[in-house]
Amino acid sequence: MSSEPNYDEIRRRVKRRYDNHAEFLSHFVAFVVTMFAIWVLWQPEGTLGTFIQLGSAGWFMGLVIHFIQYLTKIMQERAIDREIERERAWRGGFAGEPDVKRKRDRLTLSDDGEVLEVIEDDEPIYAGRRNR
Repeated sequence: MSSEPNYDEIRRRVKRRYDNHAEFLSHFVAFVVTMFAIWVLWQPEGTLGTFIQLGSAGWFMGLVIHFIQYLTKIMQERAIDREIERERAWRGGFAGEPDVKRKRDRLTLSDDGEVLEVIEDDEPIYAGRRNR
């Protein structure tokens, strides 16, 4: 298992997030500007006004659906991140560390060139707890 992060995958994921934001914001801005131009500046009346009201209502429903999809994608990304962190915690690894300690980290050379294994005594898990 490679411990190096896949930068291309991370880049695609971040770009997808920003594209999601940009798509929704552009849809929202287009809706607001168009509705302002139609209803405030042009002010259609009669049968034409009725058709434009129906079109405006349909577009508004599309905007609401797009907003729900936008929120769902955000929640999905957060859920994926939480599950990844939960899995890393369960396996005992951290975000920046490989899951398995490499062998060369446990070996060193002595003064005369012999390979020695480094044995480190880690603190016990309950070292800070007092016996009662």
